Amino acid sequence: MFFGFSEEERMVQKSVRDMLEKYCQIVDVRAFMNNPTVSDEIQSLFGKQGLLGILEPNEGKVTGVTYAILISQEAGRAVLPYPLLENLVGLYALKTCEQHGNLINDVEAGKSMLTIAWRNYETMAIRTEKGFSLSGKLLEVPFAADADKIIATVRIPGTGYTPLEEETVVVLDRSNPAVSFRKRTGFDETYPIYDVYLDDYPLLETDIVQGLGMGIGHKLMCKVEQLGALLSASEMVGSSERALYDTVEYTKQRKQFNTVIAKFQALKHMAADMYLQVESAKSAIEYAAWALEAGDAEAESAVSIAKAYTSTASKKVIGDAIQMQGGIGFTWENDLHLFFKRVTRSAALLGDTYTHNERIAKYVLDRISTEKHILEENYQHTI
Repeated sequence: MFFGFSEEERMVQKSVRDMLEKYCQIVDVRAFMNNPTVSDEIQSLFGKQGLLGILEPNEGKVTGVTYAILISQEAGRAVLPYPLLENLVGLYALKTCEQHGNLINDVEAGKSMLTIAWRNYETMAIRTEKGFSLSGKLLEVPFAADADKIIATVRIPGTGYTPLEEETVVVLDRSNPAVSFRKRTGFDETYPIYDVYLDDYPLLETDIVQGLGMGIGHKLMCKVEQLGALLSASEMVGSSERALYDTVEYTKQRKQFNTVIAKFQALKHMAADMYLQVESAKSAIEYAAWALEAGDAEAESAVSIAKAYTSTASKKVIGDAIQMQGGIGFTWENDLHLFFKRVTRSAALLGDTYTHNERIAKYVLDRISTEKHILEENYQHTI
């Protein structure tokens, strides 16, 4: 069995890296921080290369996950100021439904931009003669000021037996007069977040993804969050890997006591430990991607393992990179703080290390309990 990437997958990764090295350099990222508006050129380039619609639902499985993690890795390497993750998994959500074909085509072509409201606050829809009236607040929505459409989960009372069953995934038009937003002060200035307010938003049946309540929306959003967690982990790997290699190059230039510091044994050991953590995170992510594409029973735990490990490892790697660069590593002029802030934000998104470790523990305990039950039943049959 071959364990690795195909020639086509590596070609796609190289193509994205070359594109971002040309159109998304650190100077462009810093320019975005001063004027947080998404580049039309970047959006158009992703659309022209056919990268945004790479994830496809396929009879309970997801295809294109391996391509998606490689693309996300390059986005993390470039600290890309664009909601790539939200567009990739947002398109996946739309493709599970047959009534959003025009929007899917526009987003895939780079003509429209999606974002996802990962959190909401008492956002509820009430039935009216023409559809539904939606009011509430969506919290910390990435790039809400630039996005054309917002994918969100809202409650529609009466469509399920519990609040979770009443959850429904909808597509909102950001330009509607019923939508307003306020920019929040975020830790990562390369990924601006907004609180979005909905006041009597006219929600139509055509705005609903898959169907009303009955657990459909909750199940879909759980899958979207699962994919988002994996791609977020892949972004962190890209950021930490670049921080590692840029720092190693720095140690080859910096001299102390007339000797390049790359020769110091302590720094060699630090770099080796950092490399081990980056490569281990890559392996966990690649396995999780395979599990999702294969529909493996361990896919859920594999994603949690990847996200939990990468969240801790990436912050450690970039923190060590800052220390290896000494005093200059702590300055605003040094680029490492951009990677550190991006990784810190991503580590908290869609479940931090503690949250995913809890899920792993629950999975292991449930599996032990099931196996114990099977053994007990077999024992009873033999006596």
